[in-house]
Amino acid sequence: MRLCWLNSAVSALISVIIPAYKRPDLLKQAVASVIAQTYRPLELVIVDDGTPGGLGQVFDELQPAVTKAGIAPRFVTKINGGVASARNHGVKQASGEYIALLDADDLFMPTKLEKQLAALLAAGADAACCLVERRRGDNVTLYPHDAAGLLNGRNPAGVMRLKAWAHTNSLFLSRGLIERAGLYDESLAIFEDDEYLVRLAHHGSFAAVPEAMATWIDQPESLSQVPDFATLVKRDDNRRRQLQLTREKCRALPGWDEDAWKISVARWYKQMINHYIWANDLKTAGKLLEEGTGLAGRQGMLKQSGRKLLKAKLLRLIGLRVRNPKGDPIYD
Repeated sequence: MRLCWLNSAVSALISVIIPAYKRPDLLKQAVASVIAQTYRPLELVIVDDGTPGGLGQVFDELQPAVTKAGIAPRFVTKINGGVASARNHGVKQASGEYIALLDADDLFMPTKLEKQLAALLAAGADAACCLVERRRGDNVTLYPHDAAGLLNGRNPAGVMRLKAWAHTNSLFLSRGLIERAGLYDESLAIFEDDEYLVRLAHHGSFAAVPEAMATWIDQPESLSQVPDFATLVKRDDNRRRQLQLTREKCRALPGWDEDAWKISVARWYKQMINHYIWANDLKTAGKLLEEGTGLAGRQGMLKQSGRKLLKAKLLRLIGLRVRNPKGDPIYD
């Protein structure tokens, strides 16, 4: 394994934060991908987010290999509070000048940290991101689809318009950026990463590495899965909260784009309205249409939702209903 310190002037400590909850075998794979990194010095902070029975035995098993690889291990535990609180706790415990985030069921590729630090320094940026491989069984795609979709420079409007993005496992953040932007919002059980990325993009500039340097593995138990309608409702409630928080925290900052935020509102409300139309709950769909229109105005996507809702009401009169044409409630 080739270890890279770049040179003594830039051999800054990088802390990798892994929030963990159950699934010890997946955690071991994630840790192995950190051990394989070509950059040193490294610190590995694993946060056990209240796993029943704890992950102490797993930590004891991992520590010798981590230490042998020249990585400083830090294993901490906390009361279960969700992924946002676990990441925040890890950042608070970390000593590094730079922070890299890795979910316990995902992986880094060996040169990720080395290349991201080099890109950040070359661009004089506050953070770096990269493409991510997304694995769904045997299906592998890129996220975003190509390098043109990566967050590059200072582009918060691009993030809100979904024209620029960075997956959580691709984030490589300077300590200074975190101090300016703050930590994850722990009131969000999901979409905390969306809110945080918009906030980061307002507070700092990004360098983009146009390669897939991490792997995002869709797991059956992951937060992105929707096993039932009740889970879908909770997701939608968090989405509405995320949109609200984004505006509250960022609209007074340089670079805020109200039109971009309204486009984001229209996009996500269109999706939420669809959920209730497909569930034949037209009353709630109507309330969401009214709410979304109040926030974003008569955006094109909400006009479409209004027409679809009218169609659903007319079909109901003859005993029919609108059904999901793609069978995927999230990525409709």
